[in-house]
Amino acid sequence: MIIFIIGTKSEAIKFSTIIREMQSRELPFKILNTGQHGQQSMIEWMKKLDLPIPDINTGESLREVWTRKGLLGSMQVFAFWTATKIPSLISTFRKEKPKVVIYQGDTIIVPLTALSARMAGVGIQLAHRESGMRSHNFFEPIPEEINRYIADKWITDIHFCPTPTAVKNLKEERAHGEIHYVGDPMIEIIGYILKKFPMKVKYKNYVALSLHRFENINNKKRMESLVNVLEQSPFNIVFPLNLNTRRKFERYGLMKRLEDMSHVYLSEPIQYMEWVNILRNSEAVLTDSGGLQEEAQILRIPCILMRNLTEWIETVRSGATVLTGFDEEKMLHYLNDVKNKGEFYRRVKMSKNLLGDGRATKRIVDVLEEKL
Repeated sequence: MIIFIIGTKSEAIKFSTIIREMQSRELPFKILNTGQHGQQSMIEWMKKLDLPIPDINTGESLREVWTRKGLLGSMQVFAFWTATKIPSLISTFRKEKPKVVIYQGDTIIVPLTALSARMAGVGIQLAHRESGMRSHNFFEPIPEEINRYIADKWITDIHFCPTPTAVKNLKEERAHGEIHYVGDPMIEIIGYILKKFPMKVKYKNYVALSLHRFENINNKKRMESLVNVLEQSPFNIVFPLNLNTRRKFERYGLMKRLEDMSHVYLSEPIQYMEWVNILRNSEAVLTDSGGLQEEAQILRIPCILMRNLTEWIETVRSGATVLTGFDEEKMLHYLNDVKNKGEFYRRVKMSKNLLGDGRATKRIVDVLEEKL
């Protein structure tokens, strides 16, 4: 049996095609919900994605508590959550005795799961979807770069790499375990979402904006720079705000400036199926997200990345992503380039997708099936 570790809505999305392929081959698996996004909300989310609901739940969400508190309170919540999660996972793994446990990406649950499975002492093989991704700077993004390095370097047994650079990173680090270059399953996921959930988009002539990184929303100067850029944007802006990001704007006294911009459409977080349709119809993406670089590349949408480094270096090499940090002049330059269909815009539209051939899901499940 294989156990899929899922605690966030994003992880459910990223495992979605793999789980469906497991079902189609009638391979044994269970889904374990680690609880970052709660239990009931994850059940509802899995149903919307046409996925089986979690078989195992290991705790309730602490997101509301986290966002209500300041940094010290958040750290206390995090410490408590970590201290209770490890014994819970160890107990679950000893009871279930899976042959493989597979985790995704770079959230804190990745190293916690890896460590817990080793401590369970029942011979579990550990697999990592999206292994080997590196910015080569532990502080950007933080703590994601640390999370994936800990899991990949010493603990993971089966590395599923989405890019050739990820393979190269693991080999240079002499990482433990076997390395498989499979490509990026997001190609299949995006295709499924657009076919299954086509939607009309009410916005026109807009850029899709996403902001959530810890090191960015806790930096007042960076937030001010972004607001300055939005005031001068040649496009309308579609900007879904999660609770934490909204409260940071309020704390820095920037929320009113945002609300006063008639061309900026603020909203609550948008469900992923609608968000993909919004991305597909956007003029560009302005983001600090890792995942949006993938989606923009796949959809050939210009991606202006508010970071100085990226783990998805293939999207930069293809020409689909530019790194601007929070440099106001650079961000505005590329927004205007897209508006005028300039060099960057044309490069994106002619770019070659370097993230794979759309067969990553099959390759991953082929390996997992061999391990059963």
